[in-house]
Amino acid sequence: MDFANYEIDLNAKCACGCMEGKRIHKIYRFPNGFGASVVATPKSDGFKEGGFRILIIHFDSSPPDNSYGVEDEVIECQDWKEVEEGLVEINRLPSDDR
Repeated sequence: MDFANYEIDLNAKCACGCMEGKRIHKIYRFPNGFGASVVATPKSDGFKEGGFRILIIHFDSSPPDNSYGVEDEVIECQDWKEVEEGLVEINRLPSDDR
């Protein structure tokens, strides 16, 4: 699956410092109204050398506004393959019209 088609650029608004060093922060928006915030080497114990964290998000508005809320679930991934598996699962979630 080509996730680049679902990537939206909200990094200009990112104030978490995730772009420092080799970190990445990518936001994905899927047609089901859900998305993902993927951060490389999150600033927390256990992730000093690598890994990724996925926050599941739900979009509350249409593009180009893209306002969203963060779900309670966090997915910890050791490599990009695990990130892709998580993105596939989020993309398969049933639409939730809130």
